[in-house]
Amino acid sequence: MQFSAMTMNMFFPSNDDPGEDSRIIDMAVAQSVWFAELGYHVWFTDHHFRGPWHSNPMQFASYVAPLIPRDRYIGFGVLSIPFYHPVRLVESMNLLDQMTKGKVLFGVGSGWQGTEPTGLGIDPESHASGRLGEETLDVMERLWDFKNGDPEYSFSVGSNTGLIKRRIMPSPYSKPYPTIIRVATREAGLVKAAQKGWPVFVGVLGADLRETMRLYRRALDEANHPREVRDNCLRWCSYDWIGVTVADTDEEALAREKIAQAETMAIRTGFAQRHGRIDGPVIKPKPGQSADTYAKGGDMKATIAGSPDTIAAKVKQLADMGINNLHLRFLGEWAGETRHICKDSAELFAKEVLPRFSEEQFLRQPDMAGAL
Repeated sequence: MQFSAMTMNMFFPSNDDPGEDSRIIDMAVAQSVWFAELGYHVWFTDHHFRGPWHSNPMQFASYVAPLIPRDRYIGFGVLSIPFYHPVRLVESMNLLDQMTKGKVLFGVGSGWQGTEPTGLGIDPESHASGRLGEETLDVMERLWDFKNGDPEYSFSVGSNTGLIKRRIMPSPYSKPYPTIIRVATREAGLVKAAQKGWPVFVGVLGADLRETMRLYRRALDEANHPREVRDNCLRWCSYDWIGVTVADTDEEALAREKIAQAETMAIRTGFAQRHGRIDGPVIKPKPGQSADTYAKGGDMKATIAGSPDTIAAKVKQLADMGINNLHLRFLGEWAGETRHICKDSAELFAKEVLPRFSEEQFLRQPDMAGAL
C-alpha cells in the first residue's frame, strides 16, 4: 500500500504580506522533503490567489524532486486542467515525467470555483459544470496520441485554441502518457477511467466505497488492459483522508484534533473576512450542503483521530476494499501554532502505521464485504 502526504495541507495564509512569501516557500520546501524522508510520497495542490507556491505547482515540484529520496513519487491533488492551455500543460507534464523517470502522479480535475477561474479568464459557468475539465482532458489525450505525419489537429476548448502539425516534445517517459489519477465518484466517470486505464480518486473520508470500488474493479476487468496497465491502476487508486490526527491514545488524538481544527477555521475565517467568500471544489454539493460548505468547515466533519492501532484498523478496512494509495492531510497548521500536532501525527503514522502495510497488497482481490 502507498501513502502520500499533502504539503501544508489546504493552505490559507494567515498573513498576506508579500514579505512573507519567501519564508512560506522555504517552509513548504522543507515540509515536502521532511514528508518524503519519513516515507511518504509528496503531493501538492494547484491554487491561485492564496499562498505563494501552489500557483505553479509543477515548477515547485521540479525544485523539490531532486531533494527527496529517489524512490519517492511526487503528485498533484489535483491539477486544475481547465486553467491551462492544453499544449503547455502536456509539455510540462511530459517534461516533469521525463525528469523524474516516471515518478510523478498527476491527479486531474476541474479545480475550484469562484476567484480562481475568474482571475484566469475562465468562464465560471462552463467551469463549474465540469464540462471544461472533460473537454480539456479529451484534447490532452489527442495531443499525447499525435504523431508526426498525422493529419493536422485543431482544437478549441474554453478560451484556448490551437492547430497541431507536429508531435508534442518531449514525449512522456511513461507510456502511453504520464500517470493520471482521475477524480471520479459517479458510475460514468468510474467506468470511463477504467476503460482509459486511469487510476481514480474515489472520494474523501466519509464516502461509501464499497459500490464505488466494485464498479471500478468490474469495469477495469472488462477493459482487458495489459497487466502492467491494470497493475498501475490498482496501485494508485486513491482515497483522500482530509483531516488526520494521530496520538498515543484515542483520547489525546481527539483533544488535539479539536485544537487543530480551531486554528484552521480561525485562519480560514480570517482569510474570508479579508478577501470575501471562500469557494469550494467544482463538485455537486451533497444533500444538505451548500456552495459555501467548505468555508464553514464541512471538510472537517468526517475527520479521523486515534491511536496508531485505531488508525491502522481503519487503513486495513480501506486496503480490504482495494484502496492502495491513501492520500493523507494531517491536521495542524504548519505555519501556525498547531504545527506540532501535524508533525507528531505524521511522525507517529510513519513509525507505527505505515510499516504494517506492504506494497504487494494491491495485487490481491479486495474484500468487498468490508465496511468503513
